[in-house]
Amino acid sequence: MAQDMTAQAGGAPTIRPQATATLRAYRADWTHFAAWCADHGIRPIPATAGDVAAYLESLHTYAPATIRRRLAAIGKMHRFNNLPWKVGEPVIRAALHAALEAAAPQVASPPEILTVAQLRAMVERCDDSARGRRDRCLLIFGFAGALRRSELVGLMVEDVRLTPGGVVMRIRDGAAPDPAAVAAAPVGEEVTMPQRPDDLTLCPAHAFAAWQKVAHRQTGPLFRPISKGGRAGGRALTPFAVTRILQRRAALADLDAGYAARLSAHALRAGYIADALSRGIDVEEVRHHTRHRDPRAMLAYVRASLP
Repeated sequence: MAQDMTAQAGGAPTIRPQATATLRAYRADWTHFAAWCADHGIRPIPATAGDVAAYLESLHTYAPATIRRRLAAIGKMHRFNNLPWKVGEPVIRAALHAALEAAAPQVASPPEILTVAQLRAMVERCDDSARGRRDRCLLIFGFAGALRRSELVGLMVEDVRLTPGGVVMRIRDGAAPDPAAVAAAPVGEEVTMPQRPDDLTLCPAHAFAAWQKVAHRQTGPLFRPISKGGRAGGRALTPFAVTRILQRRAALADLDAGYAARLSAHALRAGYIADALSRGIDVEEVRHHTRHRDPRAMLAYVRASLP
């Protein structure tokens, strides 16, 4: 009985590459269906339309997106194994409709927002060790640059330059690029973070210079892991490491424990937007800085900033 989303039977058809996260989700969805079949004494593959319908009816407590993805996972497993699959079967369509209608409504929690005061408290607790300097620079860049976590870990040293007006960063999509590709094709959007000579605690230029004194790198990933001995590694931080750093620094700054545990890297980006709008900066100017391509993405922040 095939249990792995990559398993194949009777042939080896070419499978189009997919994102690792998507494959992981499909694999988890197939495992859930296979476990349900085992509990009910049903063969998961090939699955009958009636069995799939019964399974869908059992998913009424899940979010609609989860229900649709699990049905898609069943279909992919059948196609990977060259087995017939008809998602349009009336019994499956009816069960899907019923499950989606009965699905528990999912109320999204509003994202946490880091305020300037909270950022300052976290930065002030960063000492002059390599880890402290890295974290200070990362927090300030993430906030002042309104960076996504993929953009933070994707920053290369050569993407950052100091100018009389501040720090200019070249932003690329995705994780850290190959250094050779950076040299060959220095493309990307540029973001400027003004200097703050009157407030060195939150000054991007000051934080960058302090980190560079101990980072000892003129090329390669800007933000890297720190060993127990206080030495910076060679590879880039992972996106998950950014969230861990943020939560750790929030805890060290004695912020509310529940709030600290809910923080994600998006809190830095959202914090910049909320602060800029509260200071009366035009929404289009903010959107240009944050690189939101769709103006509608700013609506929630604009509404939250209204008195």
